[in-house]
Amino acid sequence: MEREGAHSCVRRRQVDKKQVGLTLLELILAVSLLMLLGSLAFLQLKPLLAQIRLTSGARQVATDLQVVRARAIAQNRRFRVTFRPGGRDYVVDKEDGASWVRLVLHGHTSESAVGASIPLPPGVAITAVNSGGDVIFVPRGHVDGGITISLGSTVINDTKRVVVNLAGRVRIE
Repeated sequence: MEREGAHSCVRRRQVDKKQVGLTLLELILAVSLLMLLGSLAFLQLKPLLAQIRLTSGARQVATDLQVVRARAIAQNRRFRVTFRPGGRDYVVDKEDGASWVRLVLHGHTSESAVGASIPLPPGVAITAVNSGGDVIFVPRGHVDGGITISLGSTVINDTKRVVVNLAGRVRIE
């Protein structure tokens, strides 16, 4: 009887060894399923990234407008930010006597440059602007007229608006 019990134990071990691992078909199915789930997740990632870039672009514009307003107050001179519908960048100028001089807002080299522009994040464009597209901050920080800058995404159907009221306050809607 002992011998019979030992023999059945050996058979069990042999059976267990045969059932360890995956067949090639099972492995191909598992990898295919993972690839399918990965591609679905990637498709959902693209709109999320576009929304993040649009929000980032609106925050960038709002922050830059606040910086320009602070400079107008600190330097006691007029500053202008120009937005053009359909564009993917904007420019900053400061008044120097009777003319406007282009300004590098984010740079550590020189403060003025002829072709300096501030790009928006990839996939973000200026869709609409009122008041001719110019925001002019006077030395007290006010603006000549309220302005709304609409930013849109080239990937998703969404917009953000940056509003500057007559007092020079900036908000995102």
